[in-house]
Amino acid sequence: MKELILVSGKDCNLCKEAELLLSQINFKNCILTTVDVYSKRTYVDKYWDKIPVILYGEKELLWPFDKEKVYKLLD
Repeated sequence: MKELILVSGKDCNLCKEAELLLSQINFKNCILTTVDVYSKRTYVDKYWDKIPVILYGEKELLWPFDKEKVYKLLD
């Protein structure tokens, strides 16, 4: 099963919007994991000013995104 990672921040209102959006999607063949942007140095270096960000394998999806963009990412 593949992993979909939401890179998020503690007091990030956009991240809360992204979490709400993702909670409305039925992920059949993947697991959704939320990680704090400060949990890995690579996340901080690459995404600290871009969160929320979705990572799926080698693909990334930067905010703003909607359900349609998430589904395209999963294809």
